[in-house]
Amino acid sequence: MARLPVGVVGVGHLGEAHLKKYKILPDVQLVGFWDINPLVREEMWKRHSVPAYTSLEELLDRVGAVSVVVPTSEHASVAIEAAERGVHIFVEKPIAPTIADADKIINAAEKNGVTLQVGHIERFNPAFRSLHSYQPHGIQPQFIESHRLSQFNPRGLDVSVVLDLMIHDIDLIHQLIPVTIARVEASGVCVISDSADIVNTRLVFENGAVANVTASRISQKKMRKMRLFQKEAYISMDFALGETELFKMGDLCGGFDVQDMMKMATLEYGEVSKHIGYKKVLNDGQDALELELESFICSISSRTVPVVTGSEARKALKTALDIINKIGR
Repeated sequence: MARLPVGVVGVGHLGEAHLKKYKILPDVQLVGFWDINPLVREEMWKRHSVPAYTSLEELLDRVGAVSVVVPTSEHASVAIEAAERGVHIFVEKPIAPTIADADKIINAAEKNGVTLQVGHIERFNPAFRSLHSYQPHGIQPQFIESHRLSQFNPRGLDVSVVLDLMIHDIDLIHQLIPVTIARVEASGVCVISDSADIVNTRLVFENGAVANVTASRISQKKMRKMRLFQKEAYISMDFALGETELFKMGDLCGGFDVQDMMKMATLEYGEVSKHIGYKKVLNDGQDALELELESFICSISSRTVPVVTGSEARKALKTALDIINKIGR
């Protein structure tokens, strides 16, 4: 079977990572890339020996799929141009800066019959993927506590920390609590940029579940953790390490397979005694970006719905914009 010709639009830090992954994926042929900056084009060509095209149109005429890794403000113009030329589209998160632009991208992909996948990479993190092993026992969190803290980096300062960092967790929370948000509370502070650099939000869902989410890009230490609390279960995910810890009260066999237990304990209070099962899922070593791009290519070849659809990315964007509106920046 012929390999799918692919390209990359925008080769900054993340775009270069896409280039590297496409070079090693077996089912694609990396045709080349385009960047608006000629100096960047020359540097990437020298560094990776990959053809650098001098115009977007020239690249799109030679590929069947493309990664759009330009600034968020340019996502719509590039993605729509690709869709109109029949090119399948991978767009980095957030899908767009506005709902109107997101709708334009989604509509262009649907109208031209091309696959659209959005780069919410934490869906492919080993910590989040490990929840599939627990799914038969029911993931129904009533409270979520999430912290995504980062040290200062000048990249991404063109948008609020909500669109830069928090949107990762917003997308995951929508997957974990698939009901409508009833209320949004938020506060944020501008420290080093003209948009909020540290934000805390409280999302209250119609089923009573609550998510308390904090994102910062001015922290001294990095942290990417999410904790889920539900009836007789507690799950802690560390996205930086790609590891998950799961605690289950009650019948051990009802929580996890006994042979998977690393620890077992008994909790006693009053006359009640319950077993506590504990399981730690270690990082499986698989690269999240590589898995993400593989899934994009697979959805094209198999003509299946991509892991992260345009409508799911739009939903995360809508919540992010609601948070930004609440804090006023």
